[in-house]
Amino acid sequence: MSTEPAGAPRRRPKDRKQQIVTHARDMFIELGYPNVTMTALAQQVGITAGALYRHFRTKNDLLDTVLRESFACLAQPVTETALGPAIDQAVDIVAPHPYVADLWDREVRYADPAVRSEHRATMHTWAGALRPVLRAHRADPDEDDEDNEDLLAWAMLSALTCLGSTTLHAKAASRRAGVRAALHAIASAPLTAAGEERPPPRTGRTPVSRRERLLLSAARRFAAQGYQETSMSDIGADAEVTGPNLYSYFTGKADLLRAVYERGTHSLWISLDAAFARTDAPDEALRLVIASYVEHSREWGALVVGRSGEREVEADILGAQREYAAEWTALVQEIVPGVDASAARLRVQIGIKVINDLLRIPHIAGHTSLHTGLAAVAYAILAAPVTADAASA
Repeated sequence: MSTEPAGAPRRRPKDRKQQIVTHARDMFIELGYPNVTMTALAQQVGITAGALYRHFRTKNDLLDTVLRESFACLAQPVTETALGPAIDQAVDIVAPHPYVADLWDREVRYADPAVRSEHRATMHTWAGALRPVLRAHRADPDEDDEDNEDLLAWAMLSALTCLGSTTLHAKAASRRAGVRAALHAIASAPLTAAGEERPPPRTGRTPVSRRERLLLSAARRFAAQGYQETSMSDIGADAEVTGPNLYSYFTGKADLLRAVYERGTHSLWISLDAAFARTDAPDEALRLVIASYVEHSREWGALVVGRSGEREVEADILGAQREYAAEWTALVQEIVPGVDASAARLRVQIGIKVINDLLRIPHIAGHTSLHTGLAAVAYAILAAPVTADAASA
C-alpha cells in the first residue's frame, strides 16, 4: 500500500529513462525495430507518449541508446591466449547478456551509421583477439592462411551469439554446453589453404519470366534492407515490372514474401534429395547436404525468417524449415554416438546459423575457398564427439 498522502503528486521514478531503455530493448527483440511504435512503447512503460519524447526525441535515438548500453558488455574482448580458457572467458562475458545476439543479428542495421560503425569495430576487435588464440591452438602454418584464420574467428563469434539468439530453443545449461562444444570444434576444424575460387556473384542475364524477376528482386531486397523497408514499387522497378502487371503476379508484399520463403525452402529440399540420391552413407550424406546448403545460401540464406510482422506467413515457413532441419538432426544422430535428439538439434541450429551469418559478412563472403571452408566448419560443429560437459547438460 502506498504511504503517500491522498492527492499527493505522483513522483517520477528516478530510473524512468532506464525503464524505457529496457522495455525498448525487449520490444525490439520480440517484434523487430520497424514494428515497434513509440506509442506502444509508452503504454508498455506506463507513461504518455509525450513523457517518452521528453527522454528521446526519436525512435532512432532510442535505438542508438539501447545498442550502446547493450554492447557495453563487449567493450573488453577475451584476453586469454590458450583455447580452453579463452572459450570459457568468452562464454562468461556473453552469456549474461543474451539480448546482445538478437540486437546484433537483426536490429543494428537500423541504427545511425556512426553507431553501426562502432559496433562493427567492436566485433572486429573481438575477431582480432581470437586470431592469436587460433594460431597458437592450430600451430600449422602450412595448413592455414589469413582467410582461413579470419573465417574461423568470425565463425566463433557467430557461435557465441547462439548463447542468446531467440531463434534457437534450448535450456540455458544445454545451450552453454552446446556452444562451448561448437567453439572447440570450430577452432579445430580441418581446413586447406585457400586456392579454390569463389563462384562469381550473380550477374549477366536475367530471366524472361516477370514472376521470376520479381521473386529474385524481392529476395535480394528483403535480405539486404529488410522487409519493412522494401516497397512493392522498389521490387517492381528492379524487375522492370510496374503498374497493374506488378499485382497480377502477387496480391501484395506479404504474398510475395511467402513465395520467396517457399522458393528457398523448396530449393533446400531439392538439394537434399539430390544429396541423398548419391549415397546411403550418413557421413557422406551429411557432408553433401551441408555443401548444398552453403551453395544454396549464397542466393537465399541471407533471408532469415522473422521480424517481418507477417506472423502467419512466418509460422507456416518455420514449420517447413524445421522439417528440413530434422533431416540434418537424424544424420547427426546416426554419425555421433551418444548424442540425443535435443543436443543434435542444437548442433544443427548452430551450424546453420554460422553458415548464414558468415555469408552475410561482406569481407568473409569475398574469401577464396569460402564454400569448402564454411562447409568444413559446419561439419566440424555437427560431427564433433560428445564431450562430458555436453553429456551432463
